[in-house]
Amino acid sequence: MNKKLLVTIVSAVLLLILLTHMVLNKWSKNQPVTDLKEIKANGSLVIATSNNPLDYFQYKGEPIGFQLELLEDFASSLGLKVDVIVCNNPTETIELLRSGKCDIIASSWNVSMKNDGQLLNSLPLMQTDLMLVQRDPSVENSSKPLVSGVNELIGKTVYVPLLSSQAGLLRGVTNTRHEQIKVVEMAQYSPEKLTELVAKGKLDYTVCSNVLTGALKNQYPSLDFNTVVEKSEPIVWSVRKSSPLLLSEINKWLVSFKKSTRYLTLVDKYFSSEKKWASTETHYYSRKGNTISAYDDLIKKYSAQIKWDWRLLASLIYQESRFVPGVKSRKGAYGLMQLMPTTLQHFGAGKKSSPEQQIKAGVKYIKSLDQAFARLIFDPKERINFILASYNIGPGHIFDAQKLAPKMGKNPKKWFNNVDTCLLSKSDPENYNDPLVKFGYCKGVETFSFVQEVMDRYRQYKKITKE
Repeated sequence: MNKKLLVTIVSAVLLLILLTHMVLNKWSKNQPVTDLKEIKANGSLVIATSNNPLDYFQYKGEPIGFQLELLEDFASSLGLKVDVIVCNNPTETIELLRSGKCDIIASSWNVSMKNDGQLLNSLPLMQTDLMLVQRDPSVENSSKPLVSGVNELIGKTVYVPLLSSQAGLLRGVTNTRHEQIKVVEMAQYSPEKLTELVAKGKLDYTVCSNVLTGALKNQYPSLDFNTVVEKSEPIVWSVRKSSPLLLSEINKWLVSFKKSTRYLTLVDKYFSSEKKWASTETHYYSRKGNTISAYDDLIKKYSAQIKWDWRLLASLIYQESRFVPGVKSRKGAYGLMQLMPTTLQHFGAGKKSSPEQQIKAGVKYIKSLDQAFARLIFDPKERINFILASYNIGPGHIFDAQKLAPKMGKNPKKWFNNVDTCLLSKSDPENYNDPLVKFGYCKGVETFSFVQEVMDRYRQYKKITKE
């Protein structure tokens, strides 16, 4: 063989090997290196989860869910808060992890391990059964027989989320039996969405975890969820391969936590047949509609008068009263909006006022605060933070904090990391005795947390309800 030709062939082979290696490792090299140290420095654990009865949902205005509560307990053990990204698209959820926009995937559909080991799974949170979802012929008056076992799926097509562990389990069943079940992985579809497509007759079969069947049975009475496809599928959390210390901390915590009374309490809370949140019939439940509270129509009506997103006003009301119209605080604040008696009276309401009158009075008060800050804070979105702070503690202390801001190198027209920290400083004698300060001592911690909590809840409300 010509020597020059041989060199060319060898070079081409080496180049092909190099390119193959680069392709196989491209994702690994592009993975952001974010592990426990960086997460702790950031102060929050960012999780991507789904809006369903196992993972995360809103109940009477409060974020709740088995996965959420577990993650909050884990984050608390590290001194971190939880930041939730709600995503019902499995493909997009995996990309959130890959790109470093979240630290953990915590979802009732498990990530497949077919990523060349680039995604790592934790120890199981719990074991569940994988159930077949199909239309019930007895409900539909159909002659099509009900599939009652895996053997009867031979030659049929089952649809599952792309890159989910369900695909691997079904293919494992096929390989074991040396017979063919066609498994189609669907990008951008969650188990709940695939279930909806089965109910509409667009697909014949999908699968879902038995922990979700309570809610889905109520939502789709024409479907059958009784055929077990695979027993004891683990529910796990997934992290990037570049987060081994995080994974180690998760596993160490899970071993201990699963022995605790707290874990048993959560299992009972969400999965006991008597108490299962998944089967609750209440209307004020994010999986059953676009509803937060019994007063949503009134909140929408009056929020329009101050040009607020109704979900922001709902978050404020939840923070104040948990939507209980007759509640009275130790300081004497009353009702849904928790206004003091003199403020209630000034804005046309009282202790015997209806919920609508209470909300109307609270909105009038908010409008007055907006007018007070409009000449100081021109950005309407930024002004909301000052209004919320004033709603909690009164505008006088906020004006004081704004006056202190320039002396402390802070921006008097920005709340977060600026005026909020100046408000906290009003508990120091050198600051509350400053000639600029008119309203004296202020602890400030409650107001600092109040604004943050209302805005955090508002962001969660936006993720699972429509405008």
